[in-house]
Amino acid sequence: MSVLIQILMQGTLGGQNLRDIKPPLEMSQNLLPYFVGGTVILGFVVILAWSYLQKRRHPLPIAVPDESDTPLAHEVAYEKLAAIEASDWLKRGDMETYHTQLAHVLRQYIDARYQIPALELTTTGLLQAMLHAEIATSCVKRTQQLLTNCDMVKFATYQPELSEASARIADARWIVDETKSLVP
Repeated sequence: MSVLIQILMQGTLGGQNLRDIKPPLEMSQNLLPYFVGGTVILGFVVILAWSYLQKRRHPLPIAVPDESDTPLAHEVAYEKLAAIEASDWLKRGDMETYHTQLAHVLRQYIDARYQIPALELTTTGLLQAMLHAEIATSCVKRTQQLLTNCDMVKFATYQPELSEASARIADARWIVDETKSLVP
């Protein structure tokens, strides 16, 4: 089977004939304007790069806070524990908020005191990190008891007695008392 292709030429519209292609544009042989323009652009880029590097070499002075103005980790923990104790969460029976805040304050203290990312770790991970940091075993065990009890209230809907819940803040204070004077 063969296919015959036939091409029919059509005339142009309006009776115009086809025009030839345009010739190439004439470029001037004087390259001086291009050389000067390129030099100016290159100089501008070099100046921008130099000024950027100078700024990086001499950063702006940053005000360093005086260490005497920042409270120590145990002072912050005592203030927050006092605020929890002064709150009315226990009186209202809001055990979950009370225990959540108590565990959060203790974790913040451990984070600030020992540079352990306590807020990001599970209770088990935190206890292992405390053991690796060579914190006294008695403090680790007491922390384990406190955080486990807080986790039970937060996640297992355990409702402790009022006296048991108020004793947990004493446990948190004991942990802070025992670890504030130890060298990290």
